Amino acid sequence: MRSPIVAFGLLLLLAGILPSCKKWQDPAPQDNPQISNPYCNDPDAVNYNWGFPGKPDNSVCYYASDLFQGTYLLHDTIYDPNSELFLAADSMLVTIAKTDKKKISLNGFCPSGQKLLFTTQAAYLASADTTVGDSLTIHPGQIFCRTQDTVTGTLTRDKVDSSLIYVSFTVVNDTGTTIHVGRARRK
Repeated sequence: MRSPIVAFGLLLLLAGILPSCKKWQDPAPQDNPQISNPYCNDPDAVNYNWGFPGKPDNSVCYYASDLFQGTYLLHDTIYDPNSELFLAADSMLVTIAKTDKKKISLNGFCPSGQKLLFTTQAAYLASADTTVGDSLTIHPGQIFCRTQDTVTGTLTRDKVDSSLIYVSFTVVNDTGTTIHVGRARRK
């Protein structure tokens, strides 16, 4: 008597399982009117994927080099790195120009007209390019105001006050090393 009940139960179980083995098919895609805002789809941009989901539109992208460009009044202070003594202070008008998505140039820091070159990052930071020296050079960097001088350092744009940039340079020359620390405010 048990065998017909067990057989009926197994048949019922099999009848319930077989339809669930049917392969899933995705429903047809539908346009969602709420997802029509444009967003930047360039990983080099500061605003990469801001506004996602939406429609990719790289015309809304802006890059770290865009954050720095402009004319600034720079207040520079020079220190001796060993003794931390104040050596000098100066103010100058400098211009930062965008050269491509990741590169900028700083003009006006050197009286000789020497431009300083920087590579920007999405983290509001620009690092001085190393244009002189290799792994064997004691003081690699970039030619500063004289051919005997090399500079390394950064420009950092304030994340709250978009008109403010912080300057931090280390200059090595034939007579020693100096530290330049300053603030530049957009004119």
